[in-house]
Amino acid sequence: MGGHDGPRPAFGVVSGLEYQRAIIDGVIPVQPFPALLGLRLRSIGEDGSAVCEVTCRPEFANSAGRLHGGYLSALMDCATAAAVHSQQPAGVGSPHIHASYRFVASADYRSQLTVTARPVHIGRSVVHATVEVRTGSGRLIASGETIHKVRRTGPPDSTGR
Repeated sequence: MGGHDGPRPAFGVVSGLEYQRAIIDGVIPVQPFPALLGLRLRSIGEDGSAVCEVTCRPEFANSAGRLHGGYLSALMDCATAAAVHSQQPAGVGSPHIHASYRFVASADYRSQLTVTARPVHIGRSVVHATVEVRTGSGRLIASGETIHKVRRTGPPDSTGR
């Protein structure tokens, strides 16, 4: 792990930007699902721009050896989640409520990919984000947009929410 002194940052306790940067710095482990996908968050900007790298594996390919659309969708889902979460204060989460993805080219399972995501509208109740998946040579494979609900992650309020 990183050379962090003190308690580890926890989801919902620190800002989303602090949490995502703690993952990059190795202070806290990558969440299990992005780790399973081979997705590594490499940078996150003050504006929420997230850059991820992916080393694909054969188990994410279809019978023709091309990356499965479900796999690419999961990569885009994780990248937009990191980008959007980075713009939230402590105690606020932002789960997906809508996603729309387009697949414009195929890629071999041996491909190195870069997934970039960024919030394009941050409102009080929803956040919109965009995402692209490109090969190491810069060829666009997939793109999309997501919408996320802004919600408190603390204990339920008096209405049970």
